[in-house]
Amino acid sequence: MKEIWGGRSVRLIKGMLVIVLLVGGLSVSAQKVDSISKGKLVFQLPLLDVPYHFDAMRTVNDGQLSMGSFFGAYVNPSMKQSLNVSVNLVTGLHYGIDKLFRVNGRKDQKELSSSKKWLYMSTLVVSDVVSVYTPGFSGWLHEEFHRSPMTRFGVNSFNDMNTFPLGASTVSVNTIKDRDLERFKAASSSDFIRMHVAGIEGEYLLVDHLQRNNFFYDQELFHEFSNVLSVMNSIAYVQACSKSEEVDNDTEEMSLQEPLMSQRDFTGFDFIAWTYDLFRPDEPYASRGTHPLGNGIDRYRKTTDLLPHELQYLKRQGQLQWLNVISPMIFGVRKISLGTKGLYGNFAVRNYLTSFGNDISLNLLFKKADWKFLVGLHSAQNYTNSFPALEVSLIDYAQAIGNYKLLFTPRVLMGTQPEKQRFKGSSSAFLGLLECKVELNNQKWYRPYIEVSTKTKGWVAGNDYLDDNFSCRLGVVARFNR
Repeated sequence: MKEIWGGRSVRLIKGMLVIVLLVGGLSVSAQKVDSISKGKLVFQLPLLDVPYHFDAMRTVNDGQLSMGSFFGAYVNPSMKQSLNVSVNLVTGLHYGIDKLFRVNGRKDQKELSSSKKWLYMSTLVVSDVVSVYTPGFSGWLHEEFHRSPMTRFGVNSFNDMNTFPLGASTVSVNTIKDRDLERFKAASSSDFIRMHVAGIEGEYLLVDHLQRNNFFYDQELFHEFSNVLSVMNSIAYVQACSKSEEVDNDTEEMSLQEPLMSQRDFTGFDFIAWTYDLFRPDEPYASRGTHPLGNGIDRYRKTTDLLPHELQYLKRQGQLQWLNVISPMIFGVRKISLGTKGLYGNFAVRNYLTSFGNDISLNLLFKKADWKFLVGLHSAQNYTNSFPALEVSLIDYAQAIGNYKLLFTPRVLMGTQPEKQRFKGSSSAFLGLLECKVELNNQKWYRPYIEVSTKTKGWVAGNDYLDDNFSCRLGVVARFNR
């Protein structure tokens, strides 16, 4: 379920608007920094993601592979596919607004008249708020990240964001059978637990990719309000789930308004269900009891279903979500000069909720001339222990092979995570990921690419698989001058 910034999150609207005004002031009036290259708009879309696509084909076709289900599987996109759709749409929306106001970076923003500057900012704010309810944007992405683990285990569903639910305070993933959820948890409790919190995993990844693109490609796009909206709403949602009387009353009301199984969300309030299953990974799904209306399983958990120490853990995770605002980029500082030799940097802290607890990372971004790279320092945490990992990526490294000019984006992640993704326990397991995207640099605005990825068992943000996996993606990159 996606809680939109109406509902309980309304308490943060005033604070959010204050931050937006601060961001607007910083971004429009900040001292100009010379670009090291002309800004680029970069759009990327994986057209085929296998083996995930085969999982989706089976899910939409009652467990069978057929030629007819090949295209039908696209209604259940992978995490990579849905994330790139959202990044592309937000980038296009903000670029379109800049073109409307004839703005090309901070210099033009500063030169707008006062009235036009406020009209520009108001257009951005209204567009970003409306986009939350629009298919393809952050709210839709939230639900698609919930759906991805379900798709992998043959649980078909419908994303209610596709109905343009303007003004709704909550939006669900529905049209799901109880027996499919029961089978899913029995098959992989770790993937089932991840499913509950994958929604804000997607939203934080959207923020991360928009910030990276602004930094690495000098896009100078005003993503800050959209990013603040996603981060603040995610923080508010996690924290709201520990407000006992408020959220429990809403849960009871939802249950009574959904007489048909097809109307029910897959889990209710995400983070109560996540906490419940973290502490009960081996409990059969049917043990939740009978739905209040007497038909089906009682899917939704309330805070009264949590023991005191379990509710306290959820409250602590709500507080830790504030780590996601620790970045100069959230306040409009898109790059920081690290000397006089053209080296620039920036950083961001991420805190993702996971199948075993949470993962806190410090992401360091650097660029100099044509060199772009990222270093991530990870600390995966279950109930009692921490597990370190290191991530390194090189972005768009140009290299000729024969007559072909190619752009390479390799990524390496190595470290440890809890063994078997267990929430409780001190044993660790090796985590490794090797990934590389190869793009044909054909000097045209569209370029084909292939990306291969192999990983051990373990959780990686934006990767659909918790088990070991080899994936291959074929897609297109479009590049335009800013």
